[in-house]
Amino acid sequence: MRQGLFIVALCLAPLGASAQTYVADLSCTQGPYRLKLPKSYRAVRGLGTIRRDRVLKVEDHGTYTSTHRELRFNGLEIELVTFSNEPGRYALTKAIISTRNWRIAGALRVGAPARSALRGLANESPRDGELEFSGATDSLRVNLAAGRVLDVEYSCQPG
Repeated sequence: MRQGLFIVALCLAPLGASAQTYVADLSCTQGPYRLKLPKSYRAVRGLGTIRRDRVLKVEDHGTYTSTHRELRFNGLEIELVTFSNEPGRYALTKAIISTRNWRIAGALRVGAPARSALRGLANESPRDGELEFSGATDSLRVNLAAGRVLDVEYSCQPG
């Protein structure tokens, strides 16, 4: 009976690492872990060939509307909010980097060794698993495989 319970426990145990850490200066738009994106919405659209441009929702604020959009490029997915009263302005809500072509997250590059990519974020870097970091308003998820960054996801509070 004990042997059966041990096997069940092994099957239910999560694979790889999983941790959540608070990082005071974690932000999507400022500081050392920020995303380096263009300042205008038009320039964001010019980052590469857009594979998908989808409106997620539109909110009416009386004098203006805000449009939540998803833009997909090869290896980069961005969710953002645009504003009808300020056409060039956008607020980032989410970004997922899944190919090494994109060098917009500093040391957090797909394919980079986990140890160097996570310097300043994690004391130890596991070879495999998912690490989560949160700041005052924004968060970051990094997936690792074979000691390298597999993908990076930013979740941002529009401000």
